[in-house]
Amino acid sequence: MNAMKCYVSIVFGLVVIWTGILRSIEAEAFKPNAFWFCCVVGLMAIGGAYLMRLGRERIGTMLAVFAGLVALIFYVYCLIKQPEQDANYRVGTVIVASVGTLVLVLLPKQRDVEH
Repeated sequence: MNAMKCYVSIVFGLVVIWTGILRSIEAEAFKPNAFWFCCVVGLMAIGGAYLMRLGRERIGTMLAVFAGLVALIFYVYCLIKQPEQDANYRVGTVIVASVGTLVLVLLPKQRDVEH
């Protein structure tokens, strides 16, 4: 089992949850849609890491990839739909974190190499 994939998924989940909270802080009012969307997506990524840690790598990886794709597709859509409103560091952070998570979680396992 590759522990790096677990840690990447956990950090990604925490970043997504933080951006949901940050949206309310920036608006100076509670934004329930952003908060709950980010909590659900972030907890899916953390749940995927938990499953990977329990030895259920396939389902954990699928859950982490699903969370990364949902976040990436949603935030790219928001950026394209309303660039004047959503072109900020919060959206950019989630897009970059989603791409990084997808790349790192989908990396194949390291095989023993003889030199």
